[in-house]
Amino acid sequence: MKIMKAFDKKVGETEYYKYRINLPKKVVEDSNLLGKKLKAKLEKGKIIIEKE
Repeated sequence: MKIMKAFDKKVGETEYYKYRINLPKKVVEDSNLLGKKLKAKLEKGKIIIEKE
């Protein structure tokens, strides 16, 4: 997996980007988090994604 930076839009001189990550299908389905509100945090060099 890798994090991808995707151009979103340009407003005036400011460019905005979104970051995307492809997750394994089995992991997403088993997590029961599909369609739920999530939050991400950085902890000891790891990105943690959890339910709000």
